[in-house]
Amino acid sequence: MNVQMADGLMGASSNIKLAGTPMSVYRQASAEGDTEKMKRALGYTGECTEKAAKFQEKLDKGMKAGAEAEKEKARLEQEAAIEKRREERKRAEEGAEPGCPQGIDRVQICEAAKAALKNNKPTEAAEPIDSEPVTYTPVGEIAATPVETEPSVSFTA
Repeated sequence: MNVQMADGLMGASSNIKLAGTPMSVYRQASAEGDTEKMKRALGYTGECTEKAAKFQEKLDKGMKAGAEAEKEKARLEQEAAIEKRREERKRAEEGAEPGCPQGIDRVQICEAAKAALKNNKPTEAAEPIDSEPVTYTPVGEIAATPVETEPSVSFTA
């Protein structure tokens, strides 16, 4: 909130509240039938509402200025973030090895591990065991294999 907004809010609020007094005088004069008093009271009420309208304009200008300031602040923050990302990317590119694509992890295998790999022969894959499927109970015991029956369908009306 800037100074214009605060001034506009306070001025408009106080002038609208001040307009209440001449309006009550107008109502009282209307009940009495005093037209001259009614005209004077309406004049004072009009002056208060005009002042409130001027303060409202001041408030609107302050709100526009505040919105523009927020947009500018957001733009500057965005530019700073973009510049930071550019610098980070530039540092990452400088630190990367030439010919190595970015985003790939590298693994180095020590000489002892390489020697151990040369000495070991690869194991051959075991052949799968042919067996019937087994069903287990919830406690982990092998359940009896259910006898397959012909599926049947029954309808009732």
